[in-house]
Amino acid sequence: MSGVDINDKASYNATYHNSRFKIEEQIDEWVGEELSRVGIFLTKNNESLPAFYPVGACERVFSRKKINGMDAGARIVLTRDNYGHRATGLGGLGATKCEAIDIVAGSLSCARQLKDGSTQSRANFAEDGARLYLTERGNVNAYFATAKSETAGVSASSKKKSGVGLKADHTLIIGRERVRILAGFSKYDGGERLVNGASEIKPIIEIGATSGERHHKAVLGDNLVKYLEKMNEEIAKLNEKILNLQLDLTQYKASMAFHQHNGAGLGGIVTFPDPFFAVPEALTAVPEQINSTADSIIQEYNRKIKEIQAFGMPDLGIEGSSEHKILSSTVYIGE
Repeated sequence: MSGVDINDKASYNATYHNSRFKIEEQIDEWVGEELSRVGIFLTKNNESLPAFYPVGACERVFSRKKINGMDAGARIVLTRDNYGHRATGLGGLGATKCEAIDIVAGSLSCARQLKDGSTQSRANFAEDGARLYLTERGNVNAYFATAKSETAGVSASSKKKSGVGLKADHTLIIGRERVRILAGFSKYDGGERLVNGASEIKPIIEIGATSGERHHKAVLGDNLVKYLEKMNEEIAKLNEKILNLQLDLTQYKASMAFHQHNGAGLGGIVTFPDPFFAVPEALTAVPEQINSTADSIIQEYNRKIKEIQAFGMPDLGIEGSSEHKILSSTVYIGE
């Protein structure tokens, strides 16, 4: 046994290790009756595992091993839609057009107590270790017991629709060049539809916890950056306006300081600004104020238009609004 190192390093060098085939030859030399009894080096083992039973008359089961004539270990079940005992799912109700494939590794391995060959079990979506379930027509959201989503609504229910459910403690998807997660109909000639015949849908991608019922629209990063840059420009313009307003007020106060007042009337003197200074001041200030007010109204209108374009509320049919929106209409993120 010297020279044998059981660790995760083998997962890194399995493809490129120059001596990998020599290692296999060494294993053949090491394997004997003693090692076979403990199952080392993937030799036959006597592990007692729960049995897949009972098997429906329409089902075909491919399993790794047999225990007392019953299927056990990792399995592939060709069946009709069901998610537990033989009365579950559309297949259990006797429906047609509901073919299904159930691929499982680890029957009842998530159960609170260890289960062995004395236990008989069919599919258990809660306690089986890892599962890939495909159904022609079923309700995968219900079978995997996910929370109801307020985002998708009734129109996006998985009831009586084809579905694929993938579940494990850790689920890893790797694309050496690219990973794409898409929703919606593909661009086939002649179009596409769901198994229930629907040809018009709203594509929805939800990312969140299984317990989450509320999902928010995802932010479109590039458009958000453009929006924030525009907001910074607007803030800079606003600061400039405030500065100009302060300068105007300073000039106004200086003009008022030089105003002369003439008295008129008997008894108490009623005074008023000298027209020589007041009239030119008014003739200059009033038009500027009107222009400033009109400019502010136009800018507020434009700001509202940009807000509608960015947040998509409400849809007023404004041309080019989709190019500026910062909230996705397809991707939703859970709380």
